[in-house]
Amino acid sequence: MTDFSLPAEEHRRSKMPWIAAGGAILFILAVVYAPLGRRSTPGSADARPALPFGAAEQAYASKISFGDFSISKAENFLHHEVTTLSVEAANTGDRPLAELEITVEFHDSLHQVVLRETRRILTIASPRLIPGEHRTFDISFERLPEEWNLRAPTVRVTGLRFA
Repeated sequence: MTDFSLPAEEHRRSKMPWIAAGGAILFILAVVYAPLGRRSTPGSADARPALPFGAAEQAYASKISFGDFSISKAENFLHHEVTTLSVEAANTGDRPLAELEITVEFHDSLHQVVLRETRRILTIASPRLIPGEHRTFDISFERLPEEWNLRAPTVRVTGLRFA
């Protein structure tokens, strides 16, 4: 009877490429699907609780200004175009902020809203936005409507938490 089995060392070596390929596939899947799982879709409830926006927060919102808008486009590794809005937020008030949520609105030539998205740009895990500080935040969009008038969007505070 003929034995077609490989010696133990060759058997281990023959599995190595398959193990490496499997690990690479798992890594790619994790990179692709992990951000999708954290992203909320328009109209869906965000998993995080809403930030406070009572009278004190609304009064302080006017002390947060936005400017220096810039737009860039890039292609991700899935060959999808991603548009990134960079916006500078300035805390002109006297209180540090731990969390900040904004609503971004893109308009058409008739100044009608063609896209409205709410994003948390400052989280509890990021450094606080202290009084007098200016910081640039990047917000990515997978698609912007063709009707967009190509002007800077409207940005307003819709929630904040003091530090």
